[in-house]
Order: sequence, then C-alpha cells, then structure tokens
Amino acid sequence: MRVLAALLLVGLCATARAQPAHDPLNPREVEAMRDSAQEPKKRVDLLLSFARERVLAIERLRSAAKPGKDDASAIAELLTDLAALIDELDDNLAMYNGHSEDLRRPLQHVLDTESEFLKKLAALDQNATPVQKRRFAAALEDASDSLKTSLEGARVMLADQIAKKGVEKNSEKPDRHGSKPAEDRFRAGEPLPPGF
Repeated sequence: MRVLAALLLVGLCATARAQPAHDPLNPREVEAMRDSAQEPKKRVDLLLSFARERVLAIERLRSAAKPGKDDASAIAELLTDLAALIDELDDNLAMYNGHSEDLRRPLQHVLDTESEFLKKLAALDQNATPVQKRRFAAALEDASDSLKTSLEGARVMLADQIAKKGVEKNSEKPDRHGSKPAEDRFRAGEPLPPGF
C-alpha cells in the first residue's frame, strides 16, 4: 500500500512539473522583448510598459460600471502577471548592471513608475469589497511585495551607479519622463515614496 501511495505521489509531482508555467507575455510582447535583448534602456521601458498595461487593465476591471462575476479572478491573474513582469525587470537590471551598463536614467524611470504602481495597488486594496479581496488578496500581496523589493533594489543600484559613474552630463535638465535627474534627487535627500 505504501509503495502504491509513493508511486502515485511521484507521478503527481512529475505531472505538475510537466505542465508549462503561465507566461505573462503575449506573443507581441515576446517578439518586442526579443528585438530589444541588446538594448538595456529599451528593454526596461518595454517591461515597464507591459506592467503598465496590466495595471491599466486592473483599473478598468475595478471601475467597470457593471462588474462581471469573474472580474476578481481576472484581477488576480493580472496581478500575478504584474509580479512576474516586475521580477523579470529586476533580473534584467541585475544582468545589465553586471555588464557595467549606465542605468542611471532607466533606474530613475523604474523608481517613478513602480512608486506609481504601488499607489494604484494600495487604492485597489482600499476600494475592493471583502469578497473581491478574498479572491485576489494573495496575488495583490505578491505584486505589492515584488514592487517593494524592486523599488529597494533599484534604489540601491542607482545609488551605486551614481557613486561609480558620477553625475550625468546635462543633469540640470529633467529626464524625458519629466522628473529631476536621479543624482539631484538622491543628493537632495528627498524622502522615499509612501509605503517604505
């Protein structure tokens, strides 16, 4: 009897491993990622734009005039995809940082965008009904944790890049995202975004 139970357990584990993992990227996004493999700034922007699409889709579902019965499940899936995209972004940043790429501006974009996403997830948590919260609470916590970890890692990486590379030329100009250059923000000792 024990041998049969052990064989069944081994069989179930093998079946679970054989199932492909859910890919958070659609075919268009996969192709765009392939095309940007050698361009760190473009790849960071792509990953942030894919994450933004998930956040906007969550907001649309949340603010629908007539919510569907599966909206909470769809939000949970989008939150799971968001967490996976943020983790992928972190992996890419670590790889490019290891290759001594200049990531000062992309990292500032990461900090600004991820701070915005965290605020939106906090609003989602505040405005969700108890039933909705039960359905996507775990996914919301995972996505929030991924963003917080990513923000802290980006902050440390940016400080390290600034220490190694110094101030960028034209640092008095705002970057293309409308924010002050990273060096100015860190030197001024501006406070961290809410939630940290």
